[in-house]
Amino acid sequence: MTPIKIMTDGYERKARLYPALLLIAPVVGMAVAMLTAKFTGLQSLAAGVVGCGGAFLLTQLARDSGKKHEASLFVKWGGLPSIAIFRHRDVRLDAITKARYHKKLAGLVKEAKAPTPEQEQADPAAADAVYAGWSNYLRVNTRNTKKFGLLFQENVAYGYRRNVWGLRALGIILSLLSLVACGVRLYFVHSTSGKIDEALGGAAAFAAIMLLLWLFRFNADWVRVPADAYAERLAECAESFGKPTGAKEGTKK
Repeated sequence: MTPIKIMTDGYERKARLYPALLLIAPVVGMAVAMLTAKFTGLQSLAAGVVGCGGAFLLTQLARDSGKKHEASLFVKWGGLPSIAIFRHRDVRLDAITKARYHKKLAGLVKEAKAPTPEQEQADPAAADAVYAGWSNYLRVNTRNTKKFGLLFQENVAYGYRRNVWGLRALGIILSLLSLVACGVRLYFVHSTSGKIDEALGGAAAFAAIMLLLWLFRFNADWVRVPADAYAERLAECAESFGKPTGAKEGTKK
């Protein structure tokens, strides 16, 4: 993945790079406030080169952190949202709409017959295997980001929030360290000059805000909002497909 690809690819940029940049934002704010010397041309060039390589590293850091902890989210939520949404006992879809999706998907995926509510209750794992087959079919056949633009947007939103949440522990640490560093520097500047450094004050305030967000906003419930939205949009895509392969027009019963 090249730096240009990272910046131009919608998913890479929004779901992976932006969370990583959010992570280091307090540190950058602290550094800008503390460093008064300007870069020379050579230093700027070196910083640009490092930044290009760093962009790729940051995207990988964000992705790995999100994926590593993703399974715990699914356990907390009672299953993968794009699978759970097809369960009879799941209430995100009304019964009529869900029955329509079941009928459509059972026709599209011949190997996955729709379970009844009784069958699902008797063997939830077997029912989930059917729903997983339906979900996989839909994901594989909805990769056209132009045709399924709304689904892609929800996927990007979920990827972004999942990766931010995956970086939560590190984000708390960096924000706290940045806040402490700014506070200590502010104290020494004030004790020696009697003045308040506005740049440091602003950086400290920003670090404090980020710390509060990492602590109280960037949590599992925050991630679930786009996860559920993605599951709903994915289920809706079932009706965008034509008749199953082998279906005949005008067949009489």
